[in-house]
Amino acid sequence: MSYPTSVSIAILLFVLTACGDGAPAAEEAANPDLSTALLGTWETVEFNVDYDTYMGGDTAYVERIREADWGRKYGVNLPSTVFTADGKLRRTHRLKTGQVANITNGIWKAQGDSLFVIEPNITYTYYPELDGDRLELSGVVDQDQDGVRDDKFRAVYRLVSRTR
Repeated sequence: MSYPTSVSIAILLFVLTACGDGAPAAEEAANPDLSTALLGTWETVEFNVDYDTYMGGDTAYVERIREADWGRKYGVNLPSTVFTADGKLRRTHRLKTGQVANITNGIWKAQGDSLFVIEPNITYTYYPELDGDRLELSGVVDQDQDGVRDDKFRAVYRLVSRTR
């Protein structure tokens, strides 16, 4: 009986992963300090993305939003993100009037030196730097959702309220 190469590889990968010892490696262990420190509501103060190939094209694009720009240029309040102890997050964008413009629900996990955020149809891997009430997330992600992780992302958040 002859299997196509891709089927053979898939079966081999399944067998190898199924036979693992189940214990996470030390570098894959959850980061309890970050997991606790993130609990609460955070405002996005700065948002920077460098798109080398915007939407898969040959056009580069730079998106920079500073704290004052949210209201002055875009007519919105600072976006807020709530991280909860059960690993869920909720990002809310509000107009200056207070009306909700958009809500994104997702899940998050701090593991090793990374923060994984899963939102509808996309997973982000960030490298967090926490300094008191200031959080900086950076990484190379697929921000424009063109199927390629080639966008340099950096955002700065400010803690608004702490929850436990």
